[in-house]
Amino acid sequence: MRIPEETIEAIRTAVDIVEVVGEYVSLRRRGANWFGLCPFHEEKTPSFSVNQHLGIFKCFGCGRGGDVFAFIQQIEHVSFVEAVRMLAERAGIPLPDGEEEADDPRPALYHALRFAARFYFEQLTGPETGQVARAYLKQRGIHPEAVRRFGLGYAPNAWDALLKAATEAGIRPEVLEQAGLVLPRKERGGYYDRFRHRLMFPIFSHTGRVVGFGGRLLEPDPEQPKYINTPETPVYHKGRILYGLYQARQALRTQEEAILVEGYTDVIALHQAGIEHVVATSGTALTPDQARLLARYVRRVVLLFDADAAGQQAALRSIELFLERGLNVYVVSLPPGEDPDSFVRAKGARAFQEYLRQRRRDFVTFHYELARRQGRLDTPEGEAEVARTIVSAIARLPDPLLREPYVRCASELLRIQQVRLLEILEAQLTPSSREASPPAPSPSTPPPAAPTWHEAERLLVRLMLEEGRPMVAFVLGHMALEEFTEGPPRQLIARLLEQYEAGAVDARPFLEGRYGPELQRLTVEALMEPYEPSENWERKGISVPRLRDRAYEAAADAMVRLKLQRIDEMIHRLKEEQLRTRHDEARVREIIARLNHILQLRRQIERRAFLNPELLPRN
Repeated sequence: MRIPEETIEAIRTAVDIVEVVGEYVSLRRRGANWFGLCPFHEEKTPSFSVNQHLGIFKCFGCGRGGDVFAFIQQIEHVSFVEAVRMLAERAGIPLPDGEEEADDPRPALYHALRFAARFYFEQLTGPETGQVARAYLKQRGIHPEAVRRFGLGYAPNAWDALLKAATEAGIRPEVLEQAGLVLPRKERGGYYDRFRHRLMFPIFSHTGRVVGFGGRLLEPDPEQPKYINTPETPVYHKGRILYGLYQARQALRTQEEAILVEGYTDVIALHQAGIEHVVATSGTALTPDQARLLARYVRRVVLLFDADAAGQQAALRSIELFLERGLNVYVVSLPPGEDPDSFVRAKGARAFQEYLRQRRRDFVTFHYELARRQGRLDTPEGEAEVARTIVSAIARLPDPLLREPYVRCASELLRIQQVRLLEILEAQLTPSSREASPPAPSPSTPPPAAPTWHEAERLLVRLMLEEGRPMVAFVLGHMALEEFTEGPPRQLIARLLEQYEAGAVDARPFLEGRYGPELQRLTVEALMEPYEPSENWERKGISVPRLRDRAYEAAADAMVRLKLQRIDEMIHRLKEEQLRTRHDEARVREIIARLNHILQLRRQIERRAFLNPELLPRN
């Protein structure tokens, strides 16, 4: 599918890269840029930057960067065409009809799932078909506004209601099967609906795309499970999805805290009560991917599980995963027989929030109280084992400054000297975790690429792109193309020279990738700064000089550094040759003469004798 350039440019103009990236990364403004923790590798100190004006992002830790399309490609693992399609849908810009990419089934699956969500919603709200489901929702106290917000629906009590509607809309049964919506018949051929006579809960990705469904029986049936869910598909991986995250994402950022529950209706009931920073694991055990996803949005997690043994075990497993992500973890056990849905409906939002405030326990206290209730503190060996378990949990925290107060808390609860617990902790820590260094990149993240160009080249490119033709004339009037690093850096300079000769220097073609991904990467690297001067200086009346305030002086300094780098490389090569040819007196004399000449040239460069004042812009 070929998408016209003008359509791509219209999409780029219509979407705000800060808003797009902000759906995946919690960003904070600092100067002209926005910073956050990189979603592509593990880190504790933000090195991921977004420039709203230029429409680009850059991570100074792992090296990833590009425009808004590149971000969607990398974060969603999709092709360029699919990234364009996703952003076009977001911006409400229609794309031309064309063939789908043959090797990517996901666009067709997303279309089928979106159709199914609309179909189920229409069945729920229809005057006849959804009567039983609406009565159930009314009984559970779920209001129409919550139904719309979460897109609830009803799967009719028929074998092929969705199959017929989707087929009439041009969706092939094979696509419906791959999306997990229909099943093949064992006999006679054909297909039938997976979900029948069930209340339907669409499962959204964190970007708002329907990726699957959960269906609840509306009438008891001993031969059917109460809940069934979409199986794993190319677009739905249940271990990477948190139910309600799409609806909760703004509240999560505001509160910097997430309440983690188990079921769909728990999430909906709490949202309906005005408690919106809540998500669910949908009845499955928490996975590392889910913990990593939530860590993008919050600093604290409150685990809200049942007080029974299964709920306690689920809390223990979740604690470990969140601690490894550096999050503060608290646990709240509800009264026996209660779940968040029933509790908030019976006692109201204010009572629920007060209960959470009073009953939340940090993970050390939770471990201790659970062990006491189970009688594991009644013997010396049991007490020692509990101490090791608690210290093992503390050791999972990547930040050593957080470990110390939790060790102190454990010491007070267990009545064991702090020094003894610290000894156990030290024995459990790996050498790398003893320091406050950032974790290693995940296996899926490639290591940062080695520098491909000189820092002075990066600065010169930035100045030429920002200052335009006068700066290009100033720099390339003093620098030969061969003085720039061979490969992409030299190609970038050649493109700048082409633009200069055509009459206009423009960063946009580079940023949009029109000259290829390598030149796009170098341009993003040149234009993005890893640090921003603190605004506190300006508030105190202290002026912080910016690069553009001294652009030509900075360019001259960068040219001196780059020329000296090239001179030193030549000197190094000649000295190596001198050693190799030391028995050839004639050649050695030639090399020495050449070295003397180059050293004289080096002194001239240091004095900036090469600079032509005529090339400086006239004020």
